[in-house]
Amino acid sequence: MVFQDTIKLAPQQKGATDITEIVNGLVRDAEIRNGICQLFVHNNHSSLLIADTADENTKNKTQEYLAMLAPSNDSTNRQIDASMNAIPSRMRTALMQTSISFPIRNSRPALGAWQGIYLWEQAGQPDERNLTITIVGE
Repeated sequence: MVFQDTIKLAPQQKGATDITEIVNGLVRDAEIRNGICQLFVHNNHSSLLIADTADENTKNKTQEYLAMLAPSNDSTNRQIDASMNAIPSRMRTALMQTSISFPIRNSRPALGAWQGIYLWEQAGQPDERNLTITIVGE
């Protein structure tokens, strides 16, 4: 059996937003007991991430680290020719993912005890985002 749906996520602030409960609801609606779930966000300025939910500091440090790897508003931008001003966001896109997958067991995401699913918004002025969920299983 295959379940697929696309939902609109409300605009989020720059950084990570926990969407685990939204995904849990979609998985329940699918009525698939065991299988594999794939999520895809339809925008290169947003990413999906499975990360630690136990420690808010971990999420903040991850955001700081990614900002160092692909800065968006420091001297690096001044060094890039104006015609190539999208390079920092493209570097972040290369580091982050627009798609993730995880197992479904007993009609629930089979994540680790402290894992959650995050939408990582990179844009300073975000828009609503489309998220497609596809579940294949029985």
